[in-house]
Amino acid sequence: MALPIQSTPTYRTTLPSNGQEVEYRPFLVKEQKILVMARESQKQDDMMRSVKKMIDATTFEKLDVDELAMVDLEWLFVKIRSVSIGETSKLVLNCENKECFETHPYDLNLEEIDIVGSLPDDNKVMINDDVGLTLRVPSVKDLNNIDKLDDNMKAVEIVKRCIVNIFDSENVYEGTDLDKSELNEFVDSLTFGQLELIGNFFDDLPKLSHEYEFTCSGCGTENKKKLEGLQSFF
Repeated sequence: MALPIQSTPTYRTTLPSNGQEVEYRPFLVKEQKILVMARESQKQDDMMRSVKKMIDATTFEKLDVDELAMVDLEWLFVKIRSVSIGETSKLVLNCENKECFETHPYDLNLEEIDIVGSLPDDNKVMINDDVGLTLRVPSVKDLNNIDKLDDNMKAVEIVKRCIVNIFDSENVYEGTDLDKSELNEFVDSLTFGQLELIGNFFDDLPKLSHEYEFTCSGCGTENKKKLEGLQSFF
């Protein structure tokens, strides 16, 4: 005799990057175990793989998770986690005073997480009077293996992966037609000022964010900081 398997409730949400409506369910015990193991490993790649598998399952395999914008992946993760194990995530925060090692428990209400930033009206970034780039919003697959790089190289690699084309007053050079060495040469030839202009495009994109503040009980430092990125809400 087969044991009864209960059905799970379903919910709907709208993706912040494009307004697409998505149906989802809570994650199951077997899926939570995978997330716990990934969190304990402290490796971003492990966390990302586990979150992708969980979202694929809980959205009934109707999404191409690799093609989601990162803000959509983070949004779905928070929404699914909220209906699965509650709206409160218990975090442990460190004091910003480098000489203080006090930690502080913090109950994060997932419903209070905001989306900050906006999609640009124009995906073109001019790096001088004649040359510009067309960029796209980074997708989940653009962050594959990015954790292996240092912070400076992460930013450069994301730029390379998100170039749709490079153009000047006479020609348009499609990113798909450029080989890796040509793309590397172009990006390596950018000045820091030009790289900063391109970086502003990515910095202004929508992302999940939550501000917190507390007074450290150990040293009295007033702490005020933003939580951003998937790992902050994991």
